Amino acid sequence: MRLHVYKIIALGILLITPGMVHAADSAELIKLHEIPWSIGGKPVLGTYGAERVEDLQRVKDAGMNLVLGGKTELDPATPQGAFCLKNGIKVMPHVTSYLYHGIRLRDPITADQKTIPLYFVHGRREQETQVIQLDDELVRYEKMTESELVNCERGYGGTTPAAHREGMILFWPETCRAEIEQIKDSPNLYGYYVLDDSPGDAVSALRALYKVIRETDPDPKHPVCAGFGDAGSVINLAPGVCDIMMIYWYPVSTNRYDRERTAQEVQHMLSEARERVPGIPFMGIYQAFDGGPAKTGQGVPTPDQLREQLEDFVREGACGLVSFICHNDTVPGWADLPPLGKPVEAANREILESGGLLVRPETPSMKEKRVQPEGHWVDPQPLPGYVPAWYIAAPFEEMPGKMLDTETPPDKGIDPAAIYPVLTGSAGWRVRETTTGTMGLSEIYGQKGLAHAYCEVTSPAEQAVQMRFCSDDDAVVRINGKEVYRYTGVQGLDVDKYVVPVTLPQGTSRIEVKVYNRAGMWAFFMRFTDPEGRPLEGLQFTPTKQ
Repeated sequence: MRLHVYKIIALGILLITPGMVHAADSAELIKLHEIPWSIGGKPVLGTYGAERVEDLQRVKDAGMNLVLGGKTELDPATPQGAFCLKNGIKVMPHVTSYLYHGIRLRDPITADQKTIPLYFVHGRREQETQVIQLDDELVRYEKMTESELVNCERGYGGTTPAAHREGMILFWPETCRAEIEQIKDSPNLYGYYVLDDSPGDAVSALRALYKVIRETDPDPKHPVCAGFGDAGSVINLAPGVCDIMMIYWYPVSTNRYDRERTAQEVQHMLSEARERVPGIPFMGIYQAFDGGPAKTGQGVPTPDQLREQLEDFVREGACGLVSFICHNDTVPGWADLPPLGKPVEAANREILESGGLLVRPETPSMKEKRVQPEGHWVDPQPLPGYVPAWYIAAPFEEMPGKMLDTETPPDKGIDPAAIYPVLTGSAGWRVRETTTGTMGLSEIYGQKGLAHAYCEVTSPAEQAVQMRFCSDDDAVVRINGKEVYRYTGVQGLDVDKYVVPVTLPQGTSRIEVKVYNRAGMWAFFMRFTDPEGRPLEGLQFTPTKQ
């Protein structure tokens, strides 16, 4: 389904926001994609970080109808809750704590294992109840120690005992159910915010959380929303996880703004997301910062950059727009910076009056890089040449000072059945899917260590190709044992950054990648094109998407 697009020849028309004027030769009025969860028949226009009554007044004045908040804003007996109720401002509370406690399976477990080994990201945290959920299995345990759950009753409540992979986040359903019972009848409730980027291997916990919400609050007017901050984070999207994606990323760095990245990132993220969940809608999270200090203006988009990001989200079929933050004492929000508040207010007025935004045409470079149609679509067009999935083993410990040259067991040869000692306990080779070639590692394994990956590619004939690759950070790539790429140093991940000419022999070849993370995010990207950079048809990869 395509967005309704109305062409306006804007010669002489100015897209005006107070304090900002940008002229356009032409622009289209593109309406936001309609969803069943509108607010008063209007698109969702919201913000994070509006906790005080004075913040909520700014939200109202800016034409917004949603805040991401908590129980205070939900409760009409509080000043904040009363303000929201009076002014038709809906609230989406965070229920993310059920994922971010940092308690995971340390090792793979069998279906009959009575002691379950744990890895604590943040240290041991006591829980109110003693029933956990792993995939479709409930497990009742006697107590939690510093390293494990002991005396476990597997298949509790009539569920089926099963084996589970290492790294899975544990979920406590009974505690969650009690919280949903407390908030589900609030007249201010919009829906539930369940994911805020990447806590780790969260699909099992997210599905269980979604199920608890739907069983406890069956009202179809209350959507479940999940936030995804980069391509790698889409690994935690699956059927039964959420109703709406909230897509954000960080396009702003000091003295630099790359406009083209918003559209490019959204297209790649949705290409993977809609293979998993066809047609899933998304809200664009704009005005993202790179952590610049308050009141300096560093790391903050200019008014025109903010408008560009809004337009790019709408062009890609957004169903709503949510600002990163209204007010904060540490990081400045749009309400703290009048030059940003004015274009936010102007865009909201434009949407409330017309249902959409005037959107300027793409640049030639943006058109060249486009991989999916403009507007909302249900099923992604195929993207040949991207590596769809890898066998991954991680995170291995670095030897002091060795970094990428640390020798780990897979360096001596790959055994697909092996279980290795790793930083978080033990791990085997697991199939991990990419987002159109991007393999996010920090989203699963944290931000420390080394990762090994391998896949197989089958070529119908011997052919010269381009291997397009980038890594965050150090990486080495080998094809059939021969090193074809090596990088050492700190860098971010950019799609297609390095072009490496290679020859693929006829038949099946093994590709091995080793990646070391120095700091921050951890990921790599790979796809193959023909020698002129055009999409390459005919390659077959193993593993495939599951």
